[in-house]
Amino acid sequence: MAKIKVAGLSLLCILLLTSFKTYPDKRQFLIMGFGIVELFTSEGNASCPPADQTLIRLSKEFAGKPVYLLSFHVDYWDNKGWKDQYSDRAYTERQRYYNKILHTDAYTPQAVFNGKKEMIGSETDNLRTLIKASLKVFTSNVISIAAAISGNQLTVNYQLHSVSDDDLVNVAIVQEHATDRVTGGENRGTTMSHVNVVRNFKTVNAKLNGGTQLTIPPDLYGIPFRIITYIQSKSTGEVIAGNTVVIGSHQVITVRKGQ
Repeated sequence: MAKIKVAGLSLLCILLLTSFKTYPDKRQFLIMGFGIVELFTSEGNASCPPADQTLIRLSKEFAGKPVYLLSFHVDYWDNKGWKDQYSDRAYTERQRYYNKILHTDAYTPQAVFNGKKEMIGSETDNLRTLIKASLKVFTSNVISIAAAISGNQLTVNYQLHSVSDDDLVNVAIVQEHATDRVTGGENRGTTMSHVNVVRNFKTVNAKLNGGTQLTIPPDLYGIPFRIITYIQSKSTGEVIAGNTVVIGSHQVITVRKGQ
């Protein structure tokens, strides 16, 4: 991926606004449905390339729609002949969080849809069906985000329509595309492609208006990357709403999403 040269990049502001329908007589707030797929994968596991291809295929099929795909690279395959450069113990712990809530064992590739259903990550047809159905279901919350960069720090501020004590806000920095030649382990000699690789991730207790800060990985300096944010129930794991924006230049960008 070619690097974008940005002179004097000290501050980058992104404002993401979401439109919605209101029904004053019922005091309801509705927004079009969404789908979030969290894939737990590893370059060190021979079963994972088909799942990575599933995420690539879904990213093309649902381009421009409120479908948010995240590739979490776990670290428990790193001592089997190939260390995945994108792996992180925090992503392994996130998978364990789902294993506990969903009463399942950890394995790769494992996909979790909207925080409430898990399956083998290469089940393309199953994930496609779930996404299509989810897009037709209205949700009662929304998250709007604004982001600023100073040095290697990304500050993300968010605003929710409503909040409860059980709500969490997840913020991810994701690398949109990656291709690597694997020279060891089960995938030795394989060139692997990925989309939306999570490079930093943070979970905070939700507020109506809140924010958090994440460090940008050095190899993403000057390269466009995506922010994905989503609201999640702490007790059930269910994802309630999500949003995304791509940071790609030093200019102020306003993006309107929704119906």
